[in-house]
Amino acid sequence: MSARPTPWPRADKELLPHTVEKLASQFPDLTYAEYPRNPTSFEDGYRTVTYREFNNAVNGFAWWIEKTIGRPKLDGGEETMVYMGPNDLRYPIFVLGSVKVGYKTLFPTPRYGAEALATLIGRVDGTIMLAPSSPLPIIQEVAQKRPMKVYTVPSLETLLDTPSSPYPYTKTFSASKDDPLIVLHTSGTTGSPKPIIWTHDWAQSINEGFHLPSPPGYQSMEGLLLGSKTRLLTLMPHFHASGFMGSLFMPLYTGTTTTLPPASILPSTAIAAAALPHIPGPVDIIASPPPYIEELGANPALLTQISSKIKSAMWVGGDISVTTGSTISAKMQLFDDLGSTEMGLWPILRPEGAWNAKGVQEFWHYFRPHPALGLEFEAVSSASSVGASSKPDEELYEGVIIRNRDSEWQQPIFKVFTQAKEFRTGDLFTEHPSEKGLWKHYGRADDLLVFATGEKFHPGGVERRVGRVEGVKEVLMVGTRRIGGALIVKVEEGKGRVVKERIWKVVEEEVNSTVPVYARIERELLVVLEGGRPFEKTPKGSVKRRVVEETYLEEVGKAYGQVEKRRNGEV
Repeated sequence: MSARPTPWPRADKELLPHTVEKLASQFPDLTYAEYPRNPTSFEDGYRTVTYREFNNAVNGFAWWIEKTIGRPKLDGGEETMVYMGPNDLRYPIFVLGSVKVGYKTLFPTPRYGAEALATLIGRVDGTIMLAPSSPLPIIQEVAQKRPMKVYTVPSLETLLDTPSSPYPYTKTFSASKDDPLIVLHTSGTTGSPKPIIWTHDWAQSINEGFHLPSPPGYQSMEGLLLGSKTRLLTLMPHFHASGFMGSLFMPLYTGTTTTLPPASILPSTAIAAAALPHIPGPVDIIASPPPYIEELGANPALLTQISSKIKSAMWVGGDISVTTGSTISAKMQLFDDLGSTEMGLWPILRPEGAWNAKGVQEFWHYFRPHPALGLEFEAVSSASSVGASSKPDEELYEGVIIRNRDSEWQQPIFKVFTQAKEFRTGDLFTEHPSEKGLWKHYGRADDLLVFATGEKFHPGGVERRVGRVEGVKEVLMVGTRRIGGALIVKVEEGKGRVVKERIWKVVEEEVNSTVPVYARIERELLVVLEGGRPFEKTPKGSVKRRVVEETYLEEVGKAYGQVEKRRNGEV
């Protein structure tokens, strides 16, 4: 097998199907990705997929579409297919194969209910449902709510191993750059999910963003973590934007080798540790959602096992606790991979030098945006509204991305919102108190509580602190249009009374002493729930706040009623 080229061949102004064809021609035996042969265990080892095999699978799927479904009436992505299946390499194969034939494909999360999925599919006029041989139950439920033709797709091994002739694809980037490449969707935190279409031009902007030059004294995250000598173990699902970053854009644009966990079991850092002896080579970085990073930080044996084999970890899709981050960063490089479905990964910077050098490891929770990102910060609240674990001089700012001049790199967000001059991210940040230009992601603007007095408070710090109490499974702070804050806490079955006392001790001693008066939690407003269904989550694992609050509206209403009666002298 030939050596991996350094630097990796650029794919400027190139449609991704052509990029795959080029790499398969120039480097047919280079590894594109690796996955466990057995979808539920490691007992059969890992399979290596070369660029030749990946290209063959893309062509095979394109031919399968033409022969089984037929070509669309128009070939610019006007017609939409939908796929939900195991978290395997068929996702990137289906992206490129459907594009070659002239379709676009929506990849929704199967975690939504049938009604929400049917609505989402209707927004892109999806009429064709692709399903694996063992389809998820939700597929049939969606088909009952929205008439669709359902087709069973070939297995991954069939696509990789069955020789296929090249499928003709003669489009040019200049003529087709605005055609759809992938359809994903918003998280649906504050309502039903909405489709987000990535075009070929959007992908090209991601490519250019990966290769932005760094200012003197700094190194880009992409330059530090990605490249043809890097192996990435990703625990991200493909219906999440970061899943495609790991299996499509990072390999094709930077040469990074992508390694996946078993496709049909829920990933975790414990699964990642179990994978390490079976992966064909050393892993350089692990990418994970915040809950799995929290799991890693809470398990010293697991952290020792993974940090002895993997140099770096990055989390995607939310925040992690200070305790977790400090624990992990003492053992391995730790990075917050900021981004969004609309924008992709943000280009951010780290100081040059070793991880344990001054000003590097100690600032693991902070980032410095690349100047080309065009990120500006607008104050949205006073320092007192930040909440538990904040410092007195912290203020909250919303990140706003300003469109660059036409002669400069055009950020991906403006390939989605093509007429916009700026984009309000909805993300909240605090600046480091002494190191100017270093910022920490704090939470979402959507999560801000606005009390009946008009005063605002962000619940993130309180939720993270209460969430660390032993026996607490989930926590949500509410209070918008109310007289003050309340906590909805789900605890382990049969331990409600004991855990409630632990929570109240933390609330009294650590929460109420650090939050403003109007956000303090009164004892009646600690609503503790045992058992039952977990809080409903978005695809990235965050709580669907509005849905959960509505679910427990009666319990919360009674709690507020008790406070009002006490204040009115009725009890």
